[in-house]
Amino acid sequence: MRTIAFLVPVLLMLAACGGQESAPASSSSANGMRDAVDAAAAKLPPPDAPLQPGQSVQGVIEADVGKGTQSFRSLATKVADDIGAQMDEKLAGSEGRKAIDEANRALDKSGIAQKVDAADVRAFVGGMAGKTFHDASVRQIDIIHQLQVNLSGKAGDGSQLQLDISFDDSTLKMQEAKVTFRPKTRSMFDFHESKDVQVSIERFERNADGSYALRGSFTAKDVPASNMAKELKGKVLAFASGRFDYAALPLKQMPKIGG
Repeated sequence: MRTIAFLVPVLLMLAACGGQESAPASSSSANGMRDAVDAAAAKLPPPDAPLQPGQSVQGVIEADVGKGTQSFRSLATKVADDIGAQMDEKLAGSEGRKAIDEANRALDKSGIAQKVDAADVRAFVGGMAGKTFHDASVRQIDIIHQLQVNLSGKAGDGSQLQLDISFDDSTLKMQEAKVTFRPKTRSMFDFHESKDVQVSIERFERNADGSYALRGSFTAKDVPASNMAKELKGKVLAFASGRFDYAALPLKQMPKIGG
């Protein structure tokens, strides 16, 4: 799958996340990690790229974030059953070796001593074979009796909009919401975020197959930038508003603690 070939640097970064705790707790280390993640994400295909084999559109958020109405689409991606073999082929070539070298240089720059090799990537990617990953889903959190809805969509200009909405799992009454807007998807820490968002739910119900249907609208004003932002540091997004409509959000059951 061509998409996975582009994802090699990001997969390498994910595989190394477990070693982040041993990194020096310094500003330079944090900045290095931020730059490394940004560099890896920059290698992803553009958000308006044609759908790849195994991909489908889950739903779309139609929203205005100061540039007129844009469509932020959420995708479902089924990883190829033979992705392990495909990755072996990539890793055996110069492209794979270069990706591993770049990832390890990025890790070293971030202050993380852990290194990755072809076997690490093969094991990580092989475990995803045949699985479907969703940009939008519902998580069941039994311990707090909550359904957490995550709607994450990307627009053609590279921006990303995400709505996180929590509901009581028995009454389906909305409890809280958060909106996040990233003007540039390659800059992972440059985003606006706020829990001061007004959400109107028109439909939220469980389908016969266990998935959920969700439709509604949202509005937020004066959304501040993240504390870790670089280009957006100190900036405020004047407003973000729009509509969302998803017919079948998959339900993901979170593991029970102690059970």
